[in-house]
Amino acid sequence: MLGLMLCAGATVMTVRLTRQQHLLAEQVQSTLAQMDRRTAERPVQPKIVVSEAQATAVNTAVRQLNLPWRDLFDAIEGATPTSIALLSLEPDAKRQLIKGLAEAKNSDDMVDYIAQLKQQKLFTEVALNRHEMNDKDVNHPLRFQFQAQWGGRP
Repeated sequence: MLGLMLCAGATVMTVRLTRQQHLLAEQVQSTLAQMDRRTAERPVQPKIVVSEAQATAVNTAVRQLNLPWRDLFDAIEGATPTSIALLSLEPDAKRQLIKGLAEAKNSDDMVDYIAQLKQQKLFTEVALNRHEMNDKDVNHPLRFQFQAQWGGRP
């Protein structure tokens, strides 16, 4: 008798759970259908129009971000002896040019440094732009500006 009651209870529970499962499956199908309808009804996004000035600004920023920084610094570091003090480096991505400001103890060190930069494979052209004695410093270093072109012309 007890076994029959347990079987009957199990059957009733099975029927209830099956009905709940069917109801949940129908709800899932209904929700998926609603999502499909909403997706189909969604308006097409308008294309974004970019002005020429904005495009130029973005392209300039991308060029700056895509500078071969590691290669540039490795080339400059490889050519710079301890007798040269680099004060600044300023890259110009558009012209593929890097400008530098440095100090040397004497003109021989400056000339040797420019020659070392010219030996770097990355640079296609290196030029000494100007130089002057820094009389404000007690050591009177020779301050000079140079520029180095890398890669081919843009």
